Amino acid sequence: MSTSASGLHVLHDSGVPNGSSDYTTLVILHGYAWHSGIFSRLSPLAPQHNTRLVLVNRRDYPGARPYDEVDRRLLSSLSAEADAAEIAAATQNINVWMARRAREVYDLLTELVKNENVPPAAPEKTKGGIIVAGWSFGSAWMTALLAHVASFDVNEVDLSAYVRRVVFLDPAYHTIGLPPPDAPGYHPLFDPEIPPEDRGRAFSNWVSGYYNHGDTFETLQKKTPLQDPPPTLSVLTPEEVARTQCLPPGAPGGSDALLLEIGLKVGVFAALKDSALYLPGRNQDSKRGDAWPNVEVRHVSCERSVWELPVGTWALKKELETAKQNGKPLRIVKMVLIRGANHFAPWDAPELALRALVGDEDEVQ
Repeated sequence: MSTSASGLHVLHDSGVPNGSSDYTTLVILHGYAWHSGIFSRLSPLAPQHNTRLVLVNRRDYPGARPYDEVDRRLLSSLSAEADAAEIAAATQNINVWMARRAREVYDLLTELVKNENVPPAAPEKTKGGIIVAGWSFGSAWMTALLAHVASFDVNEVDLSAYVRRVVFLDPAYHTIGLPPPDAPGYHPLFDPEIPPEDRGRAFSNWVSGYYNHGDTFETLQKKTPLQDPPPTLSVLTPEEVARTQCLPPGAPGGSDALLLEIGLKVGVFAALKDSALYLPGRNQDSKRGDAWPNVEVRHVSCERSVWELPVGTWALKKELETAKQNGKPLRIVKMVLIRGANHFAPWDAPELALRALVGDEDEVQ
């Protein structure tokens, strides 16, 4: 498939379903160390849901344009001894970096509308238009898009007439800037007992596991996944792993690894979340975009995902409730739960994942 002028790569396009003129275009960006091949099982199901599926690889992943030196300088590592000036410079750099990533997604959606005759959104009929989703770490690209969209020029295409939903698909709490739990948890990427070069593979096994969680932090299973059902990674064939996994961006010094490290240190994910979820005043410059105030934001969680994900769901629900009580100008936010699914629902339970993305159920099972 093609590499967009944005630098992103369209790995797969399922095409217009059955000659439909009111189909929904579902655009999905992947997460950390896995590329969009992990969504391939959604493709044969898309026509049944009047959906055109567009799978996108982010920069530094297969087929997409690698980051250049200008971009990489913005991701320079930040030492534990960094002073206030260094932290301020790193914060500015990472904000610029995320704004560029948001612009890439915006430009890709614009290209789709211009070149592919995408039907406009008909929200009242839940048809047409574009649903754009970021899975896992890719949800940070979605908060960035919402945070920056009002700053982008509207030229030939007014995307507000097309984008009807932005989805955070099973993100960890830190990816969308939510506060950590009071007690420590576990994460293999920061486990000193695992050699740095092995942490990417350990992360993939851990994050693809199934867990039986309770309703409190204390009753979450944090480290060891169940053996039945087994972690998704453990049952993939070598050929399937080769078609879905990409470890280098998540390895030490990789672009995703640096973004995660620096973003957590300087609080960029929390800033993006605030700008994404809370609506600003209307932009009065007609040559600029607006904040897409009528676009639905959907948070999809999977019941048996790794512990960081239910913690994020609880934290987001609490924040939304508090914001409503305080009269803050929130976007339209809908919470959806996929029962019985782990973090790899698009692979292990593709029908449920697709319904959660393009349907209107609060619970999918």
